Amino acid sequence: MGKIILSNTQRALWMVLITSLAVPFFAGLIDLGLMLLSPATDFLLPAHGGQGLGEAGVGAFIWSAFPATVSALGLTPFVLQNGTYGWLEAAVAGVLGFIAAAIIFPLDASMGVPFLAFTAGLLFIGMRALLMTIGILKH
Repeated sequence: MGKIILSNTQRALWMVLITSLAVPFFAGLIDLGLMLLSPATDFLLPAHGGQGLGEAGVGAFIWSAFPATVSALGLTPFVLQNGTYGWLEAAVAGVLGFIAAAIIFPLDASMGVPFLAFTAGLLFIGMRALLMTIGILKH
């Protein structure tokens, strides 16, 4: 069976769809990991008000769906033109998407916003690597 060739339009579509689901999933896992390190990481996260780990993880997934989608849509022109984007574009998109979402949907963790924005940038760099590995983005 031969290798499947994707057009840049198909690459962009798959990139947005996969990123919009995978990044919130990984953000929820990171949120759970930071909650397990409580009380050392309590200043980084919004107050969960006695929520269980599962409920807080789902809440993080839901909250992060908006910035993940916005960031992916911001990267779409790069994918349409080149079939890929660089790690720097990925990091900037992740940070800007997170900051936009934090402004629109304020977090109750003002001390943790820079750390969480940095983490969002790292998530998008990792997402780029994943998309390149599975053949959605060009190398």
